[in-house]
Amino acid sequence: MKKYCLPIILFFLNLSVAGAHQDTSLSVIYTSKVINLHFLQPNMHVFVDKQNNTDIQTLRGSMFLHLNEKPKRSVSKNSLSGSNIYLLFWINNDEEKPRNFYISPGIYARECVVFSRLNNDYPWVEIPGQIDPSKNENAYRYFTVPSGVEMQILVRCRYAKAAVVSLKPFLINPIYFDDHVNKIHNNWYGLNTFTYLLCGLLLMMLLYSFANYVQNYKRSFLYYSIYALSIAALLFLKAVLYQRSIPFNFFYEEYFDYFLQIIGYIFYIGFTRMFLDTPKNYPLLNKMFIIAEIILAVFLTVFTILYFTGEAYSKLESTENASKFFLIFLGIMYLVLGIVKRNKLMNYLLMGNIANLIGGGISMFLISFPSTSIFPSTGLFRQSLFYFEVGILFELIFFLLGLVYKNKIELIEKVKMDEAIKQEADRQEYEKQIAILSAQQDERSRISADMHDELGSGVTAIRLLSEIARQKTKQQPIDEISRISYNANELMTKMNAIIWSMNPGNDTMSSLVAYIRSYASEYLDNFNMDYNINVTADIPDEDVSGVKRRNIFLVLKESINNVMKHAKATQVEINIRFANENMLVEIVDNGKGIDPEKLNQFGNGLKNMQRRMESVGGSFTILNHNGTTVKLEMPLH
Repeated sequence: MKKYCLPIILFFLNLSVAGAHQDTSLSVIYTSKVINLHFLQPNMHVFVDKQNNTDIQTLRGSMFLHLNEKPKRSVSKNSLSGSNIYLLFWINNDEEKPRNFYISPGIYARECVVFSRLNNDYPWVEIPGQIDPSKNENAYRYFTVPSGVEMQILVRCRYAKAAVVSLKPFLINPIYFDDHVNKIHNNWYGLNTFTYLLCGLLLMMLLYSFANYVQNYKRSFLYYSIYALSIAALLFLKAVLYQRSIPFNFFYEEYFDYFLQIIGYIFYIGFTRMFLDTPKNYPLLNKMFIIAEIILAVFLTVFTILYFTGEAYSKLESTENASKFFLIFLGIMYLVLGIVKRNKLMNYLLMGNIANLIGGGISMFLISFPSTSIFPSTGLFRQSLFYFEVGILFELIFFLLGLVYKNKIELIEKVKMDEAIKQEADRQEYEKQIAILSAQQDERSRISADMHDELGSGVTAIRLLSEIARQKTKQQPIDEISRISYNANELMTKMNAIIWSMNPGNDTMSSLVAYIRSYASEYLDNFNMDYNINVTADIPDEDVSGVKRRNIFLVLKESINNVMKHAKATQVEINIRFANENMLVEIVDNGKGIDPEKLNQFGNGLKNMQRRMESVGGSFTILNHNGTTVKLEMPLH
């Protein structure tokens, strides 16, 4: 009673219950005036039993407060939640038949017991009338007023421990009961429709996020799906249970809605950490978020302990308000860091956080100051939940924008990563090929060195010995010794060509041209023939593999041999030039040419020359024109 002013207490101090009746005769309710519904507050006196130990038979008029006195008095929510509330009024049946009524002290009255008596000379007697079990509404009780009787009605009630409780007593005609319940449940100014639409959006986000988690195993999407589930459940139950005086709604308003809200925010913070990769990108913000998750978990634990141990509503309210102020503080800190970091992805979540912060702030303001005139007195825009839901809606919108932006960034990063992986694979393949070529080059160098050192010395020894033997038998020549000497020379020439083609140091175009010129000059000097070797001055600085060098050299060598053996020419000209990324070699003689009827004797040789040139991507052509022209063409690349 400390909150009531002393003059009011002194005013009622000498009043008995009967005296109160006599002094307030205008507050008697006449049944003939109650058609469907009657608001009891102007006719009612209230007593708050904070100790919950008052014997109703000892109640006196001085203990009651008339809420219709001026200035207008009210009962705080702290008094309503957790205390026994006694409501007193007088009713007179001025009709010729008994009247039945339902009485409700307010939707969130989880306990309601009705007493009656005729006057002060009688004790209070509990009226056994109860609500129809099929209606399942705890905040209503049934009683009867006999015809021609005036009686005192005393209602003892106990309200839920929630911020939504209010003292709204009604007297209801039974025929209007169902309409009354349906009306207060559905008359929410369209907010329930908006709530169901938002729940549908949250459900879609839940399914989308969970599907992403199943496919990609990203915890951020799992956390967001839990957040969406928590908030959707919170809002859906709020709409379904609105103004229902059923046990589960009492539990929901007292504890479960706070549980869902805190769990949702904990997982939303976890989602933000994973979505922004704060451990890597924003270590300070990551630490702040981890501390925030721990603090919210502590708030929820404390609230749970207080609730299930039956502590007073004031402690529950203080814990809940402290957690909400902490969330506002966290949102402000997040806003400051977001402005400092200037990250576009963070800004999307930050804008959603700002919307949530503003909506939650307006909602909390309306709950804390219900009589404010800043907002309309009635309608959708007076509902505190509406602004909370609008904040969530904008948070969803900005989350989707952030998700689209992140997917775009991840796609770009994926393309870059794929390109980098491809380049790395190409680099490794290139290095592998280089390693193989290097190994081949080393092996070629080793083989050519071995052939030069081992086979070369052996063949040279055979040639020298055969020459010595031929000199000793000069008086009596032996054909076999001459053939051995000739074959040894031929073998030495072929072996030198093989060694030259295998040596990686000769894999250049200038080396190829120089070798061809050297061989042709040395070979043609042994014959009584005029020859010219013409080489263009612009020899390309290109690498030529040993396979290409060997094949074109052997074809050129065979062509020169054919000139010496079959053409009966007195002149031969070798032209080497480069055009259109190709090497062109011409061997032109003034001999008798090639008789088409005698091509068979060159058949295998020509086919071999053709095959060799084709194996290196080149071509081989023979022309008859005042002699024979052999054209060799080989691509440089």
